[in-house]
Amino acid sequence: MKKNSRYKEKLVTSLEIPEDLAYRDAIVTITGKHLAVIENYRGILRYTSDEIIILTFRGRLTICGKHLEIPYFSSEEMQIRGCISRIFLEQ
Repeated sequence: MKKNSRYKEKLVTSLEIPEDLAYRDAIVTITGKHLAVIENYRGILRYTSDEIIILTFRGRLTICGKHLEIPYFSSEEMQIRGCISRIFLEQ
């Protein structure tokens, strides 16, 4: 397993592929406390005005707050608006 992981790391480095794309890491961009943009996710597991749980390729991303809404989403990214109080990732 470690040998395969090292090979993948060398391949990613030599091809100059961004790590977030190569390893399918979620990208969370937060602007203030009222806007978050999530990229590289698999799906939405739960959606209420107080909590949004998103399935990523590495675990669950939970966003808590008040008056949360998803005004935009596509298969590649989503936007979350509201009063965001907490974000955490469970792997």
